[in-house]
Amino acid sequence: MTHSIRPLPFFPSLILLGVLFLLAGTGCGTGADDSPKMEDVSPARQTAFRVRSNVDAGLNANAGWAGPLNESVSLPVEAPFRLRFEVETPLDAPFVERFRLQYRRNGGPWRPVPAADFPYAPSEVTARVSVVSTAAYEDLADAADLLDGSTAAYAGGAGLRLTGQAPALPDHGVQSEWEWPLVIRRYADGAVTNEAGDRFEFRMVDVKGRPLAADTFPTVTTTVPPRLLGGTYPETPSRLGPWEASDGSLYFLMEPAESYNKLMTVKSEDGGQTWREVDGAHRPATGDLEGFASAMHEGTIHMLHQIGDGVLHHSFHTSDHSTDPDTWAVRDDTVATPGEPPVQVTSITARSDGSLVGIYGGPQHLYYKIRSPEGTWGAETTIPSQTDDPLSGPQSVRGTDDTVHLAYTRRDGTAWYRRIRPDGSLTPPRQISSNLGTTETDAGSVLPLVHLPETNTTAILYRRADGTLWARRADSNGQLSAPVQVTERRVVQSAADSDQVGADAVAIASSVHVLFIENGTGHLYHIRSDEPGTWTPATLEVDSVNAQWVRGQPVRQGRAYGYVYDAGSNGGSGMNWYGEVPVGEQ
Repeated sequence: MTHSIRPLPFFPSLILLGVLFLLAGTGCGTGADDSPKMEDVSPARQTAFRVRSNVDAGLNANAGWAGPLNESVSLPVEAPFRLRFEVETPLDAPFVERFRLQYRRNGGPWRPVPAADFPYAPSEVTARVSVVSTAAYEDLADAADLLDGSTAAYAGGAGLRLTGQAPALPDHGVQSEWEWPLVIRRYADGAVTNEAGDRFEFRMVDVKGRPLAADTFPTVTTTVPPRLLGGTYPETPSRLGPWEASDGSLYFLMEPAESYNKLMTVKSEDGGQTWREVDGAHRPATGDLEGFASAMHEGTIHMLHQIGDGVLHHSFHTSDHSTDPDTWAVRDDTVATPGEPPVQVTSITARSDGSLVGIYGGPQHLYYKIRSPEGTWGAETTIPSQTDDPLSGPQSVRGTDDTVHLAYTRRDGTAWYRRIRPDGSLTPPRQISSNLGTTETDAGSVLPLVHLPETNTTAILYRRADGTLWARRADSNGQLSAPVQVTERRVVQSAADSDQVGADAVAIASSVHVLFIENGTGHLYHIRSDEPGTWTPATLEVDSVNAQWVRGQPVRQGRAYGYVYDAGSNGGSGMNWYGEVPVGEQ
């Protein structure tokens, strides 16, 4: 499986133009009747258009087109494209020679096309459709005469980037050409959704807001590529899914956009091919998904969410729940206020009786609370740092007899292992490693823990400061095996301000499976261990991307390792994709 993503540059000097354009568009046909009267039509007219699917084609190259001249096209969401207009201006009619770009969706009101880059929008705006940047040409680069709709003398034109407004024309009675790079999103601010089959029409208006006369408007009909989730990751996640229900439905937890960082549950009913939000009208009110973790028990996904100095609990009923399936249950329930940690971190484990063990960060120590099966959170227990260095990066997993296995890091480059007994008490710490990184971005150097019931052992994987992954196993008595090197390739750390290692681990039957992102390339690899101390060579799963997050779970009743990866958002949105590693019968 391959996937090509090319990150685009950002030009902050043009953001103000996009804002001014938004403000100026208030009189441009925003009512329900968007068929302007003749006297409201600009004296200029659109004589031709063409859509490019190859956003990297040269501005004046006769290449990369999505369709013929004056033909509407179908294009995928979250994939930048370019739209070129040919315009003819009158010789003697009064006319102000500037143009702006507008769109309408599914025949709705005409709206300005704002400037907001892809995939990361420093403007803090994620719109349904926006003008983006492109590396194919400089802003205001001269546009040649490519389109054949007008016979008037050619007076120039330009390629635009990150602005919906064109510059002044040089003359009247001439033709010109203008090209914009655009993107249509899957999710935008407000968690609004663009669906497959949506029709986006585009038109140009003059500076007075009058639309240019046109025989037909350029129209892009959207498609949603298979396996695309879109949206963006929580910043420092533990387990997120995809959680599988008994009917095969998959659930994943994410944000719609970095500029609208609310929690959403998306669901797939076809093995990860298509995804949609469920019960979006009742999602939790609290945003800012920094430290975030989840666990599933009997049809309910429980979530622990740390923001600033607060820790919250949410839960969602899957299709397996006996009442109210596919609905939010608990929202914004305050668990603790431990004070703001250096990095927001959480881990949550569901025990067999439905009780929860929630672990979270504080300014120096880690803490945990236990929620009873009836829904009451108990007293807070401190996991103390034995030095002045703060603890962070907790990862936990349920083991035999409801023992919760816990690993975490300390800022001095050490990692530690402890167990929370069924009665809630804590075992003494055992040192896992003293070779971790010592910066704040190394806080999350431990992967999600993996428990193997057949042998009652727990696999602890972690990233050393040199970038390699290592593993140790804890036996039933908490004794740790000797460290074993897992990868020769260096693994990325804090790829997009996540403060954690770019890797994931799960248990399927008696095997440990790991996905990791190679530092420097962003490629995603898979390895497995069928016996303690031995690991298979790494196999490439996804290349031609700059992957930055990955989280997964067993799916297809244990026949595959399903995962969601960020294909290079750089902290933006629209780049979450689904994949699977088939593992066969165990």
